[in-house]
Amino acid sequence: MTYRRSIWTPRCFIPFLFAFYILLSTPEQIPTPDLITTDPANSNWPNLALQLEETPSIERGSLTAILPVTRTSVLSLRDTLSPFLGPATCVSKVLVVCPESLLAQSRAAIHQAVHSVFESDNHPEVSLYPWAGDNPSAVVLKAASLAPTKWVLLLDETGLNGLSNRTGEMLLCPTAARVPIGPRGVIGSPNNRSCAPPSPKALPAAYLLPPFALPSSTVHESYESWSDLGRAISQSLGDELGGVIRSFGDPDSNWCKDVHVQPHNFPIFANQQDAPELSMPSTAASLMTNHHPGFFIFLLPNVDVLDLAQRLICLLHEAGHEIKILLYSDARPAAAIWGKSSRCRLHYETAGQKVEERHVYPMIRDWLEQLEYGPDVILTLHEMIMQTLWIENVTLVRIPREDLMHAHWMGSLSLSEWRNWNIPRIEISVITQDRPQSLERLLSSLARGRFFGDPVALRMNMEQSSDLETIRIVGAYKWNHGNLFIHRRVVHGGLIPAVVESWYPSSNDSYGLLLEDDVELSPLFYAWIKMGILRYRYGEAKDRTGHLFGISLYQQKNIELHPEGRKAFNPRSLFTNSRLPHPSTPYLSQIPCSWGAVYFPEHWREFHDYLATRLSESMMEIDRIVVPNVRSNNWTKSWKKYFIELVYLRGYVMLYPNYEGFMSLSTNHLEVGSHVKDRPKEKQDMFRLPLMELRESWRLLEVPGGALPPWETLPVVNLTGFMSSLEIISSLK
Repeated sequence: MTYRRSIWTPRCFIPFLFAFYILLSTPEQIPTPDLITTDPANSNWPNLALQLEETPSIERGSLTAILPVTRTSVLSLRDTLSPFLGPATCVSKVLVVCPESLLAQSRAAIHQAVHSVFESDNHPEVSLYPWAGDNPSAVVLKAASLAPTKWVLLLDETGLNGLSNRTGEMLLCPTAARVPIGPRGVIGSPNNRSCAPPSPKALPAAYLLPPFALPSSTVHESYESWSDLGRAISQSLGDELGGVIRSFGDPDSNWCKDVHVQPHNFPIFANQQDAPELSMPSTAASLMTNHHPGFFIFLLPNVDVLDLAQRLICLLHEAGHEIKILLYSDARPAAAIWGKSSRCRLHYETAGQKVEERHVYPMIRDWLEQLEYGPDVILTLHEMIMQTLWIENVTLVRIPREDLMHAHWMGSLSLSEWRNWNIPRIEISVITQDRPQSLERLLSSLARGRFFGDPVALRMNMEQSSDLETIRIVGAYKWNHGNLFIHRRVVHGGLIPAVVESWYPSSNDSYGLLLEDDVELSPLFYAWIKMGILRYRYGEAKDRTGHLFGISLYQQKNIELHPEGRKAFNPRSLFTNSRLPHPSTPYLSQIPCSWGAVYFPEHWREFHDYLATRLSESMMEIDRIVVPNVRSNNWTKSWKKYFIELVYLRGYVMLYPNYEGFMSLSTNHLEVGSHVKDRPKEKQDMFRLPLMELRESWRLLEVPGGALPPWETLPVVNLTGFMSSLEIISSLK
């Protein structure tokens, strides 16, 4: 079936919110003034820095924001646009620059964005600017050269995401400077470029990286890159200044992301007034880091705890990372060698004497002060109150003591994944009605789960018809890993709204684990989820993609979508017969899992929009066949039917485990319910899988190469269990 893009067109249009343009031809040329002129007396940096402090903001309505869209970022375009649509900015126009193939999707996202803001006569115009080619930077610069306003704000596809509130406010009403100004930039000589760190003071830059603001008259359509723009500005000024970096020193989660220059040496510790006891001394504030691979510090109490972390530490050491270990409560000699393998013999340091608890933190501070350069990651016990230590540009990971011996899977993470450890937030949503014994089994398995120090919110969703025992179990349940929310319907909704409305993402770093009460979990389910999210959402740029909509805990043992009925499925046999080099690899499947799976925020929001449109029948009849020749077309009460449609239309895939013997991170007990009328033993055996036990945590890394594979090497399986590819499934819609 041909995908009808009109399905996404909203049914109403609000002209008061924005003026919408499609620029299908080259916009009218605007005369380009000469590049900024310079008073030689003011071209040096100290004078310019002083002037910046006294320069007012630009006038309201004098700023055009240029926002490029990519295949991945279009999924979150609605949220990315939000900051520019409010009244308290200087933005009068937003130009969304997108490939022609994404015009319909971008148009729908813009409609959704403006529907979410209040009506006002004082609103920016939102325009679409289609483009072809493979250099979005050049297209943004070309679009900026045509801007009708005096100032332009140049963005990348992330918009203002990752920036602090005050940095975002600065960009939405920037200083009326005659040079580019923004929070990200590249410094150094032409032969030694590096990304500048967040700094409380303004810094001179060779050139800036988006987002940054500048006079529109300084941009020529001939520029192909940000460095071209910086070079032209520098030449016009007669010095090496291509822009000004201004970030207030605030953290920036997208700092130096996907930029082919080295991070600059930067101080990693800064004082925090509410924690003077643990504020780092001035010498520590000058610690530098400019190394690869990573530098890891382990702050542990004694050798016994160190032994628990042995496999994790040794994996990091064997991967080439630098390791330093401080045992802060051990009275052994001040330095010793530890390790039970010739491949993993490491030095550790102690205080050399028994340290009273009140002296532990000052001792740690003194030890850190003596380091030659700062670490990338500090790992310590969850019981350590290290959050009071403000550690700038260093990832602090706090692991419960009892989880350390099961944390060796963390040794497979890349440095980029470690640095993003604290960003994703996984939220668990339990859906239940009237199966109290099943619910107790699920909740018991949740209680046995290991969460490796992460805060995890739990939401319990009860149907209006839930029985008294179910209500009692939910009310008595204690959750020790984060917030607990209890929700009960007052009107019976049925299975589709019970699942679909059970969770909604609060941000693009929010992930939903959906669990119906006939599911049981492995104690290691969270490790598999976190490992997958970090690799394919926060890892190397080549491994991040908008095609991936979630991660399954359950191994597929059957394929249910064949028109003629259910068929057995063994991915290892399929991959062996297909002559893949690694039949044990995890793989990608188009089939959404309902027996324990995490769903990604952008895709779940899109599913909500799709389902609302689909059920309203405003664009097509409810019985219209969207996906040809699949059994799910007969599932009238299943939310999966409609998610399969979305997957088919978009070319999306889910990550599945592929451990030996169908060992899984979740299993299904095939309880009687909406879709199951009886449960003979042979039928139960078709769906029940062995769960990975806690003592088998080492098996998490029983994957090719001992780590989750690169994205491009993952096999792709279609809706009926046959080998395919992303190119093929993306072309079928």
